[in-house]
Amino acid sequence: MSRAAKRRKKKNPVMGKEAIVDTEDVVSVIENKRFLDNRISPKLQAALVDKPECKHISGMLSSMSIALPLTLRIRHPSFLSQDLKSKAKLIIDELNEKYSDLVCPVGYDASKNTIYQAAQGSGLSKFSLGKMSPELKALIVQATASGIIARQELGSMLPVIALAGIEQMQYGTKCLDMCASPGSKTLQALEIVASSPVQPPLKKQGRIVANDIHPLRLDSLKDAIERSSVSSSLTERIKYTNHDASKFPTPKSGSRFDCVIADVPCSGDGTIRKDPHILPGWIPSISNSLHELQLNILKRSLKLLKLNGVVAYSTCSMNPIEDEAVVAAALAWGNRFEKGSVELVDWPEKALPGFIRRPGVEAWRVANYHWGDDESSKDNTKDDRGDVEDAPRLQWYNSYEEAVEDNVPHVCQSFWPPNADVVVDMKLEKCTRLLPQDNDTGGFFVALLRKNREVGIVKTPSELQSKH
Repeated sequence: MSRAAKRRKKKNPVMGKEAIVDTEDVVSVIENKRFLDNRISPKLQAALVDKPECKHISGMLSSMSIALPLTLRIRHPSFLSQDLKSKAKLIIDELNEKYSDLVCPVGYDASKNTIYQAAQGSGLSKFSLGKMSPELKALIVQATASGIIARQELGSMLPVIALAGIEQMQYGTKCLDMCASPGSKTLQALEIVASSPVQPPLKKQGRIVANDIHPLRLDSLKDAIERSSVSSSLTERIKYTNHDASKFPTPKSGSRFDCVIADVPCSGDGTIRKDPHILPGWIPSISNSLHELQLNILKRSLKLLKLNGVVAYSTCSMNPIEDEAVVAAALAWGNRFEKGSVELVDWPEKALPGFIRRPGVEAWRVANYHWGDDESSKDNTKDDRGDVEDAPRLQWYNSYEEAVEDNVPHVCQSFWPPNADVVVDMKLEKCTRLLPQDNDTGGFFVALLRKNREVGIVKTPSELQSKH
């Protein structure tokens, strides 16, 4: 390890061991002993040795063992005042000319000057920015405070990029952000729906309803919007609501939404590069416990859409129980009366040309930790080497009945993939998986679902009034 790499070590208070959060690229987690080292069981290490078919696993672990590279997004020009447009150009020139060894535009950004990421091999992350380049940090802080730059990682950008890429989100659109805090997607969407690409505007500004179930998170969201330095003429197009997303009320006007962002609560296993403390606390039951809530939010999102509207369903998890299983269950529910009422939409390749995406999976397995009958086995004592003794055993379940018989908590029939003939018609490959090793990012999942027909018994306002 180089002296520079040693200086970039950071004490991890959660894991209790030193963790390297910024360093040069690696070939193997096992060889380079990054912060996932000693977290991989000997059985897994042995399985990865001399196994070409496991290359993707070692590649993912290798990427996840390095801190998430710094990522920036330059706000859309139409979102900025004339003065800020000039400053934005100067900042872009400075990034390209003075700091190109640390940050550079990503290759799949069509504009070439919108999405910036730490240069490959630079080791630049939010943890190391101040030490590696105080001048660059000052530039970013100043540009963020003035509203020119958004500190947002790629996965977080995808739902809005996808909706805009299929032209479902554009100037004048009415959008619902179901789980809006901390607000990065809300502001990203506002850039599109409230900023006219032509002057004078040809139609009325769009509107965003930013919802969160937690009042404190909603307050944090409002504070973040205020700190963004975005003009009040734009931020006034945001309406804040405090509802359970799975029971979000139909607007009193009866007017529904052109698109919905449903970035649902999730286990967050795709954010390990940013939040390494998630790893030691991860267990399958976290995903299992969230599945039903995620599904209910997606169902409610579909109901709140106008006909031909689109939901961007997303998680920062790579677990199919939170991803394809939820989408498959929503498709089955949405098409229960008439086939084709809800369908998946292709990822818009033109939005990020050259961006590496993985298709959704059609088959997956359901697991839970099995502690056995002896309650004493839950005492996870460790030996002097830190290895866990009497660890729980990962148990796989082939059916809902098996899981119920074994008293698996939170179990739902929709955990399991549909029958082969049904899943083929669903076209789950249209979902997008973002794996860390492909674009040097975190893990993420996004699916676009279009509502072609009503998905339930819906009464019009006149029908409701006729009852009285």
